[in-house]
Amino acid sequence: MIDVASLGSIIDGAGALPHHELHGYIPEPAESHHLFGAAFLVVGVLLIVETLAGSVWHRNRLRTTLWPAAIMSLGAGMVAVTALEPDDRLIHFTIGLIMLAAGWLEYRHRMGEVPRRTADLLIVPALIAGALEIGVFHFHGSLNNFGTVHVLLGLTVGAMVLVRLYQSRLLTSPPRHAFMGVLVLALAFELMALSH
Repeated sequence: MIDVASLGSIIDGAGALPHHELHGYIPEPAESHHLFGAAFLVVGVLLIVETLAGSVWHRNRLRTTLWPAAIMSLGAGMVAVTALEPDDRLIHFTIGLIMLAAGWLEYRHRMGEVPRRTADLLIVPALIAGALEIGVFHFHGSLNNFGTVHVLLGLTVGAMVLVRLYQSRLLTSPPRHAFMGVLVLALAFELMALSH
């Protein structure tokens, strides 16, 4: 049984700690980028495996929802970053909301609730907004490691827009689906290249 009085004193003590003493629990920006990069690495591999497995993959509802659930989880993580990271809160919050909305619509499409073209009415503009925010607004005008990688991130997300539009013309094309997985892998490696 938990002693409520001692639990209350632990919570009060943690709340009284200065920010720098809690810093070990709050990831640095580079650590956050690497964590998100690792998550995108898993998502990209899942997309490629999904392509290779074909219709067998979709016989299981859990497997079918892995991709949208992963995107929604990453979106929620991005929104959580805004509570911890004082810089660029609006950008991180907006990208998080975009990822949440895109994952939700992809989920609805995969469950047969909305057609692909309806899902794309929000997903494509969301990807365009994400590309602009990451590649342009997050750029900060310098072509150092930070700036160059953000431009590459924006270009990669921009390429995802083109692939998504191309996919919409022929939904059953494995090469198009696999190429989206390759772009997600590229996004993962670009995030892991950020050293700030």
